[in-house]
Amino acid sequence: MHIEAYKTNVKTKKDASLLVALLQFIISDCIIKFDSESREKILRIETNRDIKEMVYGVFNKQGFHCQII
Repeated sequence: MHIEAYKTNVKTKKDASLLVALLQFIISDCIIKFDSESREKILRIETNRDIKEMVYGVFNKQGFHCQII
């Protein structure tokens, strides 16, 4: 497994929780953590496969932006 980290523009814990729930529904075989306390609002996903496009799709559909770091 490897960890992918994304810098996001999510501002509230409510929005972070919504995004994590949507991502867990779509990518159920990953471990997803959102660090809403950090300044950059980092999303970390532990995965065995390439999920970058799915993550971008969920964020864009919900009106947010994320960038892999």
